[in-house]
Parts: sequence; structure tokens; C-alpha cells
Amino acid sequence: MRLPLPSPFAILAATVAVLFGILTTARGLVDTDYYWHITAGRLVAQQGVLTTDPFSYTWGGQPWTMHEWLGELLMYWLVSGAGVGVATFVFGVISISGPLLVAWTLRLTGVPMLPIALVTGFVAYLFTNYATIRPQAISWLLLGILLSGLITVRPEHRWRPWLAVPLFALWANVHGLYVIGLGVLGVYTLFTLAGRTPMAPRRLEMLGVLGAAFLASMATPTGPAGLLYPLRYVDAGDWGLRHISEWQSPNFHDPVSLGLLALIAALLLNGMRATPGWLAFMAACGVVGALLAVRNVPLTAMLAMPTLALGLGDRLPGRTSPRPERVARARRFMELGLAAIVLVAAVLIVPRLPAVDGDQVIPRTLPVAAVDRLEELDPDARVFAEYHWGGYVIHELYDSGGRVFVDGRNDMYSERILGDYVRIRNAEEGWEALLDSYGADAILLPPDTNLVNGPAQDAGWCEAHRDDVAALLLPCS
Repeated sequence: MRLPLPSPFAILAATVAVLFGILTTARGLVDTDYYWHITAGRLVAQQGVLTTDPFSYTWGGQPWTMHEWLGELLMYWLVSGAGVGVATFVFGVISISGPLLVAWTLRLTGVPMLPIALVTGFVAYLFTNYATIRPQAISWLLLGILLSGLITVRPEHRWRPWLAVPLFALWANVHGLYVIGLGVLGVYTLFTLAGRTPMAPRRLEMLGVLGAAFLASMATPTGPAGLLYPLRYVDAGDWGLRHISEWQSPNFHDPVSLGLLALIAALLLNGMRATPGWLAFMAACGVVGALLAVRNVPLTAMLAMPTLALGLGDRLPGRTSPRPERVARARRFMELGLAAIVLVAAVLIVPRLPAVDGDQVIPRTLPVAAVDRLEELDPDARVFAEYHWGGYVIHELYDSGGRVFVDGRNDMYSERILGDYVRIRNAEEGWEALLDSYGADAILLPPDTNLVNGPAQDAGWCEAHRDDVAALLLPCS
């Protein structure tokens, strides 16, 4: 009796998923937002959903909408229960699961395996720089579920459209990208009302599903006000565009952005061939989003998957007759062998990259030694820290009373606080009085920052630690 062999897609999906898990584990905790996310998740587990900011001394006690509270709680449970290594592996798999789900759906609809493999590999490449342990990875999976459902839903599926309601009730508590999902569902509904989707015979019902999804998105601790919260990203967008790289438009002179350029070229060459109108429209919207901010590249890649696979499948000739069973099994064994070689190579090579092990961070990117020194000297300090280091300072010093000036939650802070942070960091005129007005106890900045190379010392701050990563200054006694 011959053992059943996995399908080519199963081999592809398992290989890509495991590779992403290994890659994310090898990279470690390089995403600085992880540190405040995991601390927030711990507080949710201990105290419930918070309504005010507990982490900063500039906004402390002021309103904070925890729009990612469930994602942060799931992160905390996973890390505390299984360890950082397992958690990063799992989130690596989750990061790529959305695209894999869309690819599987397209395969079920009849797209040949070769286009599926090519497009999946390309999209996986685009996701490589974004695989991380943070709530947005769960959002990508939920977007994949939504896209797969809309691609396959038909009028005879009496109950399936209504699954969008619990999906959005969950999504709105996991991560703010649910608004993108509402946009996708809205576009599909508009095309349905125009008679351009298979659900046209049930167009009024789809309109009801959209309305119910909006209502379900209010099932959060903040209620209806939560629907307005994503506008905070627009309010903080000007500052983010100026100072945060992921909010900025792609720089196509940077090799990292060449993948996005190739994606746009592929879409133009494809010309939305063999693609339903609503999917073509969403692919175009995705490109616009990626051109506005590089943080949208994973969304663009997912939204482009259907039209790329459908167009490529329409161009490539299909097989007119099945392969003989002997040949098919030999080919499958070869595919399994190649997958095994790739995975073994990844297991052997990737962990040797300059990354992290367990819960240790990369010393070259985070101020590990400086924060350890600060914890010895002043553990409950009010720290004026580099913006991207705020989350790490929160993670290390929150329990001892340490608080930060700002951190990665730029959507929460007022424009005035963010502007004052820049003025102080750049040692602009009047920075001393401005910093004093906030009552800072410590300065923690990269060693090449102008402020910690003369101006702060002249204003009465003394160096407590300096290395290649960070300079720590405290008031001179």
C-alpha cells in the first residue's frame, strides 16, 4: 500500500511557513515596538483594558485607546507560556499565513500551481522585512481570511457572508488594520450593488453584511468611538512622515524598495488580466497605499496576489492530460526532497546570522548596557530617550517606576509633545528650559547626537555611560 503524498501546494506552504518561522526567530526581537506591546499585554492580563497612558511622564494619565489590546494580550500569553523563541517562531508563521491562505484559495478556484508558486514566492520575498512579533501580523492573517472568503463566496452560500460579522468583532480588538478590511468589504459591496460580483443576486444582503460589520467593529472597550480612532494616524501622520521611516514614501534608490518596484511593474505588465473588477481595484488601492508609506507594502502584496496569479495563470498554457502516476509520484518526491534541503539549510544557516538568542536583544541596535546602568543609578527615572528606544525603556524600567518622554505610540501623543521631543533632541534654542519643564531625570540618545556631545554637558548634565550604541546622561550632583 502506497503512502499518500502531500500536494505540491501543501509542500510549498509548509516550506514557506517554516522558513518564515525560522527567519523571525533568528532575527529576534529587533522590532522595538515589541517591548511596549508585550508590557501592555501584561498589564491587560493583570488589570484589564487600560483607558489612560501608564508608560510616559508627558502623557501619563491622559486618554489612551488600546486598539490592539487583544493582540497584545495574545502576544503576552504566548510569550509567557511558551517562551520568546517559540513566540517569535509562531508569529513568523502567522505573518505569512495570510498570503498562503489567499494562495490556497486561488488554487482551489483552478489557478495552476506554477503561477501560484511564482506569485507566492514573490509575495513571501516582499514580506521578508516585515515578519515580526506584533499585533499587525495577526491583522495580515485576518485580511487573508476576508479576501479568501470574498473570492469564494457564492449566492448559494446562505450563511457564509455573515461570517464577516464575528470576523470584524474580533479584528477590531486585535489591531487597527480592521479599517482596511472594512474598506475591502465596502469595495466588494459596491461592485456587488453594480452587479459585478457573483453575489449580485443577493446585493441587498451584502449591503446588510457591510452594515453589520461596521456595527461589529464597535464591539470594543471604546464602543462607537473606536471607529474614529484610526483618524489619529492621520492626525499624527505629518510628524510620522517627517520622522518615522515606515511612514515615509519608498525610496527606490534603496535596494530594499526594489521589491515594491518590481511588484508595481508586474501589475502594470499584467494589466489586471483575468481579474474581477473589485480585486483589480483593490490591487490599485494597495499600490497607492505603498507609495504613501512603506509600512503598507505587506498589504499591497496581499491585495496584488489575486490579479498577479490570475493573470499569470491565464497566460501560461495548462496541461491537457494528467501525468502518469509513476511520474507524478517521482516529481512529488523530488519536491519533498528540495523542500527538505531548503529547510535543513535554513535551520543550519539562519541561526548563525548576527541575531538574538532567546530573549536577548541585539546590542548594536538597543541601549542594553545603558539601560542596565540607569536601572542601577535611577530605576524610576523620567527618561528622555530616543523615540525608537522608548518601548525598550518601558519594558525594562516600568516596574521600577521608570517612565519615558515618548515611545512608538506616536498616534497617542499630541503634536506639541512630539514637536518638543524633536526640539530638545536637536538642541534647538530654548531646549534646556523645555526639558526642565517636563522634569526629565535622564537623557538616553545615540552617541553621535549633537545634544549629548556638548550642549547637555554645558547645561549641567554628566555622562553616566557611553558606548557605541548609546550615551546616558544624568544631572550632575
